[in-house]
Amino acid sequence: MAKAHDMPVEAKPTLTVFSGEDADPPLAPWPDFPAEDVIAGDPDGHRGVVLYRDPKRRYSVGVWECPPATFIEPYPGTECGHVLAGRATLTNEATGESITLKAGDHFFIEFGARITWQVHETFRKVYTMYEDEWDEERFY
Repeated sequence: MAKAHDMPVEAKPTLTVFSGEDADPPLAPWPDFPAEDVIAGDPDGHRGVVLYRDPKRRYSVGVWECPPATFIEPYPGTECGHVLAGRATLTNEATGESITLKAGDHFFIEFGARITWQVHETFRKVYTMYEDEWDEERFY
């Protein structure tokens, strides 16, 4: 897995609007999921870009995309997102709660949740993530 200091984070102005040609920032391949977290399909085609990370490295904003697949994602922080495209069903492993997200939906995932993602159609989201502690192994 790539380490955080290996992943470039480009400095951005404090006010940024993504519209027109800039509405779809270029995405780069992200490191593979651990094999034990992949249930079906091949999520390793996922890609993304970190648009902003605060100086303390606890808060980040980015865009992420994943092809159809099923995998488990343990959440190291609290995420709030907006679905740009695609469709996916998210299931909280602890509670069994399940919800299907589609383009236009907003969602929130709390710190520490283990979420099974079943991506039905290539899924693209804008996300914000807040983490209590920074892990140098993390790239997003």
